[in-house]
Amino acid sequence: MTAAMDRSVTLVMRTVGGRPREIRRAIASVAAGAWQPVEVVVVYQGPEDAQWADIQRLPQEFPSVAVRALRNAGVGDRRAENLNIGWEAGHGRFLGFLDDDDTLQPEHLQLLVEAIEVSGRAWAYSQVVLRKEDEALAIVSESRPFRRHRFSLQSLWNENFLPIHSLLIDRSALAAPLRHRPFCEELNRSEDWDFLLRLAFHHEPAVVEQFTCIYHVSTGARNTNLSLMDTGSRSEAEQRNREAWARCKALVEQRKAQLIGPLWWAHEHLAVAGAPAPATAPPEQGAPPAAAAPRPGLRRRAIRKLIRMLERLL
Repeated sequence: MTAAMDRSVTLVMRTVGGRPREIRRAIASVAAGAWQPVEVVVVYQGPEDAQWADIQRLPQEFPSVAVRALRNAGVGDRRAENLNIGWEAGHGRFLGFLDDDDTLQPEHLQLLVEAIEVSGRAWAYSQVVLRKEDEALAIVSESRPFRRHRFSLQSLWNENFLPIHSLLIDRSALAAPLRHRPFCEELNRSEDWDFLLRLAFHHEPAVVEQFTCIYHVSTGARNTNLSLMDTGSRSEAEQRNREAWARCKALVEQRKAQLIGPLWWAHEHLAVAGAPAPATAPPEQGAPPAAAAPRPGLRRRAIRKLIRMLERLL
């Protein structure tokens, strides 16, 4: 089957267990869509325990969706590796992601595939609803903080405003550096942002204006980051979590600098922490000082703060 004819979709779902209700809700949201063929590759990181046995029952529970369960026996936080495992195992031409506690609307895949085909671009993304819920999965509140009027690589360079399940990628159209195991396995935070920066650096996306997926945040104790912090008290886990964020932030900045290094024009448009500023001529004597860059508006600052908070919750 040629790439033009192939419209198969793979969704990669990574999980460390502990969310049997949520993972079933996520897969049920895929089953509720009309798109076929679609497969869900569930990558479970953990031992051969009761949770693994439960995940292995998912293919029988959802016969209308091709669910495959894979296990990563590695220890520690291997979230990027789990994404790469699912990426390599997926059969679909189109590939997307769905974390185990998020959901898709029935039209999500159809709209994204059509946007890619009509535009001829390598990827597309849609708009996302942020839904806060309690331990019983009842809705506490809903908002739309990730919406942008248009895609901007410069905005993405400064903050990740694209939840990973909002996008779909045409793997047949990707640049060579992105085709195999594209997630940086040195990162156990911001691995999706690092990948998105590289994806957007090579390929402009098609943008779907409809809200077609939901980003769920629990108001209870459901923090994947802390659950992967091995042993010790919660305060120790939180400290290691902060250290992990700092390490990964520095690594992402290094990778951003490497990405734009050969391009003389990119430094003018894309700021990189720690990178030398481009040389400028000194101002003429008596010339007025340059106007300071305007501070981002209150709404933009609030959105950035919210995104940083959400990143640390998950």
